[in-house]
Amino acid sequence: MERHSGRSKEVEPVKLEWQHLLEEALTMPGGMSDTYSRFYNYSLLNQVLLFQQGVLEPVNTYQRWQDMGRQVQKGSKAKGILRPMLRKETDDQGVEEQKVRGFKMINCLFTVSDTEGDPLPEYEPKLWSPERAMATLAIREVAFDSLNGNTQGFSRGQELAINPVAKYPMKTLAHELGHIVIGHTSEGQHDDYLQHRGLKEFQAEGTAYLVMNEIEAHDQFDAAESRAYVQHWLRGEQPDDQSIRQVFTATDKIIKAGRQPEEVTNE
Repeated sequence: MERHSGRSKEVEPVKLEWQHLLEEALTMPGGMSDTYSRFYNYSLLNQVLLFQQGVLEPVNTYQRWQDMGRQVQKGSKAKGILRPMLRKETDDQGVEEQKVRGFKMINCLFTVSDTEGDPLPEYEPKLWSPERAMATLAIREVAFDSLNGNTQGFSRGQELAINPVAKYPMKTLAHELGHIVIGHTSEGQHDDYLQHRGLKEFQAEGTAYLVMNEIEAHDQFDAAESRAYVQHWLRGEQPDDQSIRQVFTATDKIIKAGRQPEEVTNE
């Protein structure tokens, strides 16, 4: 990323290490794990049915919760969804195929609050506090109220939420902080976000990639997966200089906001 080796208008000077890290995120091979595929994506109709049953959190089957190391608590009541009833038919060519002959209500899903398991891993980076960063930036954490368990977190305005079963909660926090600090969640920005979603997701994940390396939280995220996420959303698009400067500026603000006060003063 040689063209960015000069000084940024927002951050003077941009750390050379950050430039190399962002270049790495854009160009080095990545690889997705199961972070975004541990939960089933339910149809809109089944989402409505779950909402009607008062569900406002991730759901999974009994077996899938066990596969994730969580146990459904005794006495929990399963939530219902519609499942297709299939039958085998043979067409004119003698090919056997399955056809839907109707739908049946099946009580088979349990919410995350119906389960027991290890809490999200507690991690306090050396010399940097996520709580201090959020307080300094006037950002508030709220409850995660999405059915989609594959969504690791979300942000809106000056609020963010982390999935109670997020695979990498610290990295997710840094990602959502990136969205907010760059301005993606500001009033009137929703349409722009939808129009340029790939670029916005690159900026948020790029910020998280830099933050996680800066606070030396290398074991709290999957760097290869983060690179794959960035490259997936960009789809070959090259981010412009302004978008990259915004990543550097957001990283700088987030890091400084969470540092010990004397550290910021002595820089």
